[in-house]
Amino acid sequence: MRIATWQEDTDEMSGLTPQHRELRDWTISRLQQPLDGGYRDACRRVAALMAELLEAEVDVRFIAMRSPGLTGGTARCADGRYIIYCAKSRSWYHRFTIMLHELAHVLLGHRPVELNTREGLRRFLPHLPDPMIALIAGRTDLAADEERDAEELADSILAHLTDTASRAGAPSLPFNLPEQVRRVADAFEDHSRPESP
Repeated sequence: MRIATWQEDTDEMSGLTPQHRELRDWTISRLQQPLDGGYRDACRRVAALMAELLEAEVDVRFIAMRSPGLTGGTARCADGRYIIYCAKSRSWYHRFTIMLHELAHVLLGHRPVELNTREGLRRFLPHLPDPMIALIAGRTDLAADEERDAEELADSILAHLTDTASRAGAPSLPFNLPEQVRRVADAFEDHSRPESP
């Protein structure tokens, strides 16, 4: 396969505003810790940061999402708690990207789903589980531009977190791999790179 052109994204190309860059940089400074704890630990750090920003208790629930294109959502309960619904993926990296997207909504000041509308939707959509009802209730209020903004911010945070980890010498392999799998992957690593002194 031949590639005719290749262009790397830059902040200017990504559509990030100066405010978004500032939010990204602040978030990276808060989440930037050694990534050796894996993406599961990174998900916990994102949830803790969301709780701090929202000044409320945050519950994270990994559930099977049956609706195509819907992988997560944040809901505010009547008692002031927040619930982050996240797709129950086998990949903690995938869960982490969803959690970053939900964090981006909070950072951007987007209004979360209010769970007090669930009963009304239950009458119209009786075949869906309660968490999906709550998410759909909130999705009708989120504009496409809010979703796009949250996705761009989350993607920029993820890119900078993973780029920083790579530059710091962190392995590019998924976290929490069994040692024997890591050894096999290391055997195939490109050893043509110059070694550090």
